[in-house]
Amino acid sequence: MMKPFKLTRLEMAKLMYALKGQLDVSPLAILLRSADLAPDEPEDNLDIPEFIARYERKKQKTEHGLSTNEIVELGNLCELTSLKSTAIQNWIKRDIKDLMGHPELGKKYSIDQAVILLIVRDLKSVYDFETIRPILTTIFNTITDRSDDVVSPLRFYEGYARVLDHVYQIKDYTLNKSALEKIVIEQTGQLRDFYKDLADPEWNKARDITAVTVLSVIASHIQATAHSMIDSVFLKYEMK
Repeated sequence: MMKPFKLTRLEMAKLMYALKGQLDVSPLAILLRSADLAPDEPEDNLDIPEFIARYERKKQKTEHGLSTNEIVELGNLCELTSLKSTAIQNWIKRDIKDLMGHPELGKKYSIDQAVILLIVRDLKSVYDFETIRPILTTIFNTITDRSDDVVSPLRFYEGYARVLDHVYQIKDYTLNKSALEKIVIEQTGQLRDFYKDLADPEWNKARDITAVTVLSVIASHIQATAHSMIDSVFLKYEMK
């Protein structure tokens, strides 16, 4: 059985930068670094998406365009993320049609467009599309015009991935609403240096939208854990 990848969102951000041709390291190398392989386990056991293997063979240094199926494959490399082609198609054609726009790289979508879909997936855990649309326009303004972004989609994704990375490393706190909110706000505030080029009004937008996105991802993780636990309970009692 092939072993799937479970990247953190910070690892996913690095993979996106590599697919955009903005890192010296290849997308495949980033995947292999993230793999939880035993010392003697062969790389052939890993379920490497074909489009990433193809990128590696071409030694491509320019941005890699993605089809909707490839975006689904890419998104499902991330931990506790579940994407389906039908959902992606519905989002593009209906729910965020005016925000997504047409494919920017021929018949394929740009990395930033793919990242927007991953952000939507993270927000969808808590918010409906009536809320998601103004969230996206607050941080990206005209979604189909990258020149007026407060920050680019990929940079925003990396920003909240950094916050999540810090939050998940914190073990010694009581998990209640006020404690969790305080931690997220504190860690989001630490991004000021990451966004040091932003004026205060733009930074305030980036900070606030980052905080709500982080909380949505955490809610998604808790929900996924609850589903996993009940599946285990059902399985245990069905076996008796």
